[in-house]
Amino acid sequence: MSQILKRTENLLLALESINDKSRFASLSNFRRSVYGFKILVDVMHSYLNNDNAELCTKEYLTKRVSSLASRATIINFINDQISFGSLVANTSSIDGRIKIITPSDSLINDYQDWLDYLTQ
Repeated sequence: MSQILKRTENLLLALESINDKSRFASLSNFRRSVYGFKILVDVMHSYLNNDNAELCTKEYLTKRVSSLASRATIINFINDQISFGSLVANTSSIDGRIKIITPSDSLINDYQDWLDYLTQ
């Protein structure tokens, strides 16, 4: 039972600490909703996984998060994060119509710092 308590406490710490705007400023917008958090994790997973055959695009993210929010809500959220500078949309070299979504440098740094904080 103590292992379950420890894991629950770790989850609580994760949820509370991601709201720390002074330490993890670029993460704060992603914690406001469950779909935002899912988008954060999916974008970071795609970025960090060099073997990922599927490109991280708006369409990819809408499919991954479709059970949590409508397509329009997801697209609007992604567009907002691009406007804020947390996410970056780069044109695909294969097809100029496709925008590949990647994390900004500040998002990468905040995400890494957050994960480091959680594993201390």
